[in-house]
Amino acid sequence: MSLLDKNIGIIGGGIGGLASAIFFAKFGSRVTIFEKASEISEVGAGIQISANGINILSKLGVYPDYLEEVCFPDSILFKDYKAGKPIIEIKHNQDIDFPYVQLHRADLVDALVSRAKDLGVKIILGSNAIAIKTDLNGSKIKSNSNIYNFDLTVAADGMNSGVRQYWFGQSAALFMDQVAWRALIPSDGNNIEPTVFMGINKHLVMYPIRNGELINIIGVQSNKNIVPENWNNEGSPEKFCNEFSDFSPSVNRILSKIKTVKLWGLYSHPPLKSWSNDNVVLLGDAAHPILPFMAQGSCMALEDAAVLTSVLNDTNNINNALKKYEKIRKKRVTDIQKISSKNGKAFHLSNLILRKLFQLNLRLIAKVYPSFLNKRFNWIYRYKV
Repeated sequence: MSLLDKNIGIIGGGIGGLASAIFFAKFGSRVTIFEKASEISEVGAGIQISANGINILSKLGVYPDYLEEVCFPDSILFKDYKAGKPIIEIKHNQDIDFPYVQLHRADLVDALVSRAKDLGVKIILGSNAIAIKTDLNGSKIKSNSNIYNFDLTVAADGMNSGVRQYWFGQSAALFMDQVAWRALIPSDGNNIEPTVFMGINKHLVMYPIRNGELINIIGVQSNKNIVPENWNNEGSPEKFCNEFSDFSPSVNRILSKIKTVKLWGLYSHPPLKSWSNDNVVLLGDAAHPILPFMAQGSCMALEDAAVLTSVLNDTNNINNALKKYEKIRKKRVTDIQKISSKNGKAFHLSNLILRKLFQLNLRLIAKVYPSFLNKRFNWIYRYKV
């Protein structure tokens, strides 16, 4: 089925929705994005894109032409939370063509929006869109009081996807007794290495963005007080600092500079039986929310967009194409979900003996077989759609 002149509706103007819109437009489709926000923007959030994601951004024509203020970290340092003592350093896969980058999420979204508009993608803001009808002949989207007809609807409306809840009978998500804090502060000229501080029932991640002008901070802790699964819940800087006050003095000096902080709850979502329903298909977090312990959520959405549009353009029957898309993507995404979950547990070990053994094991591996940890996730980072 050629995508030339097909009419595509996309619900959600985030990274996955914008990426799929660009690919559809490159194949010659007429594309409309429905975004519920009054403007497409991201405030106070860093993001890491590994080589597998940069591969997609290059195919989109976004990297490097539309992205300038990025950081290229050589490695990430793991430290003990209290003494700040290094445990291990893991090198990033810094391929010349497809590097590992850290940047402001808003810069990536702005780049995707610019590229999409250059290709003629229509973006409707302030839209409370939902797919209201789907059959073998197409789909309909209701946006505010208007009805739109499409050959296909792509739901890229995130972890709280209204389309997933409406069309796919999703079971309730389970709060994992974990919350995450995120903040940005000026670097004030300080050179911050990308670092993970591993604590007891909590960990903290810091890395530079915007050419080192800002420091992105993410703190995750065990907490039984339920917090909504929403990235934009307002948090208290004072409480954030207090919750991580047992970390090293150097960490606390950085945390004391935080003026605003966001707080969101981490949830486990049961896997769906299917990602498509006739001519409606899920993409990114709408299909497979991923915990933030491998920095792969956005990369998986980018990969989804590339695979979905490619199989639709190459497969004669749309339903066969959607099944093929799911078959190609499901095992890889599921494997990454499992790895991410395991990382979260390793970062939060509370048993002192297990913590000592884990850290000794990492140091031993680094000494005896240093390339093992660097190559361990090559199946993720060197994967090229």
